[in-house]
Amino acid sequence: MAIPLKLRVGIIGSGKIGTDLLIKIQRSKQLQCDLFVGRNLDSPGIKKAQSLGVKVSDKSLQAFKDYEGKLDLVFDATSAAHHHEHAIYFEREGIKAIDLTPAKVGRFCIPTIDADAVTHEPNINMVTCGGQASIPVINTLSKTYSDITKLEVRSHLAADSVGPGTLANIDEYYTSTASAISAYSCVQDVLVDLQLEKSKWKPDMLTCIRAYTDDSDLSKLYEPLQQRVAEVRKQVPGYNIVGTPTYKNGAIELLVSVRGQGDWIPAYAGNLDIINCAAIAIAENYATYMGIEPIQEHESTSEATHGALGAIWGMLGKGNKGMATTA
Repeated sequence: MAIPLKLRVGIIGSGKIGTDLLIKIQRSKQLQCDLFVGRNLDSPGIKKAQSLGVKVSDKSLQAFKDYEGKLDLVFDATSAAHHHEHAIYFEREGIKAIDLTPAKVGRFCIPTIDADAVTHEPNINMVTCGGQASIPVINTLSKTYSDITKLEVRSHLAADSVGPGTLANIDEYYTSTASAISAYSCVQDVLVDLQLEKSKWKPDMLTCIRAYTDDSDLSKLYEPLQQRVAEVRKQVPGYNIVGTPTYKNGAIELLVSVRGQGDWIPAYAGNLDIINCAAIAIAENYATYMGIEPIQEHESTSEATHGALGAIWGMLGKGNKGMATTA
């Protein structure tokens, strides 16, 4: 059997996340979106998909049951409640599912840590935006400091960057994020908080991580942290450590800033961008596993070089952002 040029994927959920995901897939060298599904043909997301020549439907899960083509993988950008039903159908049909809701049906996955999980798991859960932003750093901290007793993760976001699905499932957001942090750090005492900026100011996503430990030696953290940040930036160019890690009041404290690419959602909504970029990275890893190699093109090294330098400057304390008071 001939290997297809690209992995055939579908998207269910035509809101902000689903539509941004669609646009990112259009740039992928390994993925093609063959079906984009929502509930309203007049929604901006559905209209955007139509303008791109992608087959659309407003029949939700029924659209996949009626679809006569073959899909290798589906991204679910609906809600935790709906994904429980969707997951049963996709697994029965042998369609790989990447879940962007906090449903916790499938295995957690962080691209820079365990991207290969997609090769053998039927359902992959992308945790949450807070999880994708914090866990790469937390995993590095837990490998560097063996005596961490408690972790705190507080994310600060523009209110309009949080979709109705997250707000409707806010308890699932907290529990999913905390569960994943524990799974990747082996620390059971985890506090997760989400602060929404309701003023006219539109801040980039900013996540404060505090790891409680008696070990105050920060010198051994720089090299592994720089390496992990560089790995994340390959998928999320706007991922940065702000300032320099500090040790105070018995904890190592770091600030992580995420600025999006501004495809369908505003660039300040890095929380939505990072989970989409992570989902695409996982799907492309699955495409490679299936024998679908990316199309080779000549690429400029200037952007990659600039990104790496940006991360290093941030580590050296040259960052220019900070946590502002929420109105």
